[in-house]
Amino acid sequence: MSARGIISAAYRAGIVPEHLYGKTQYKTLQARLSEEILYNRRHTLFFRTEPGVFFLTEFMSDPAIPQKFKAAFPARRRTRDLLNEPSLALSTRYVMSDRFSQFHTWHELVEDAEHHNALKYVDPKATSADFTMIWSFSLVRRAESVLSYRIGRYRDDRDQFANRRTIGFPGIVGFTDNTLFSEGDYGVAEGALDAVLTDLDLSLRAFTNDGHVELPTSTEIVMLDRDTDRPIILLIMQWNCPTWFEPTTRRLSLNDVCWFDLSSKINNIDDFEPWSRAALEHIR
Repeated sequence: MSARGIISAAYRAGIVPEHLYGKTQYKTLQARLSEEILYNRRHTLFFRTEPGVFFLTEFMSDPAIPQKFKAAFPARRRTRDLLNEPSLALSTRYVMSDRFSQFHTWHELVEDAEHHNALKYVDPKATSADFTMIWSFSLVRRAESVLSYRIGRYRDDRDQFANRRTIGFPGIVGFTDNTLFSEGDYGVAEGALDAVLTDLDLSLRAFTNDGHVELPTSTEIVMLDRDTDRPIILLIMQWNCPTWFEPTTRRLSLNDVCWFDLSSKINNIDDFEPWSRAALEHIR
């Protein structure tokens, strides 16, 4: 049902709280349902079957409901939605020091940064320049090609990113990414892979056939906007996709998807957003 339909049904059943009022109650409900799905993910009470249409998870096992109404619709991740949990950051003073440039692998950098108390979880929406945000930026490779798509304004409405072509799937290094299985990398690999699978609407088993993922052999550490008071750290990881994978499904929430040949000359580099330009410079 749509949020408007849910509200109408609730009024007919007489279960709408007396304190609830307003002309656009269905908009408020849709926003709350979207937050529920975003924050609780696999444990959510609801999921989308198409944009703006919701289904109760508890009825997934009901044989009386046709299967076509139970297929979850993959929601587009928005950049601003990623900033809703504490994220890993480096002390800006440490980032600007000579020590930072000495490290080329993430594990080495983490070990040294921990020794100097330079790592901290921060509110990503805070304006403090004392800490520098760390982002994962995952590339999906197939031989000499990399998956590319165009960023819509719903996904990222910043002028440097909206309607630009990209080769990466971004993600913060969130507090919940770090688990007992993270092997000292603060969950960077797990979080980055989750971003790829979410945006491509794939399960782990479907993406790997046997459920085993070959982690990227390296994580390129790139600093952007170094001359500003708020630089950005990118952790560029390249994931090899199965040979059968083709991003052509109608349900894929990406625009203008194609494979970009890394061995060919780039004639339209200005069409790419800044993070992709930095990644292309490092992997070519």
